[in-house]
Amino acid sequence: MTDVLAFLFTLRELHPDLPRFALNGGCFKVYLVLKQAFPQAEPYYNGDHVITRIDGDYYDIRGQVEPVSDCGPYMRMDPLCFNRAYGWNNPALVGGESIQAVAHG
Repeated sequence: MTDVLAFLFTLRELHPDLPRFALNGGCFKVYLVLKQAFPQAEPYYNGDHVITRIDGDYYDIRGQVEPVSDCGPYMRMDPLCFNRAYGWNNPALVGGESIQAVAHG
């Protein structure tokens, strides 16, 4: 656990806006970073937020957290949901913007 907490502390120190980003759409990307450092990491999702389970403890950008929330229980995230989660922090495209984004990358 100490290694995970130290890693998260260092991650938060990279940029002053990182904690805000990680709690507002970037939580899945925090899991991806943790997965690189801790291969046993598993994502858990409650319909609103992703936390990461490592060796029986749960974490998000703030550090160790309890797997409880007002939005419902945290459940192991199915890998089939991963593709959708990659775009959570991207702004929604409306109208012609989405067509232009697809056509021009």
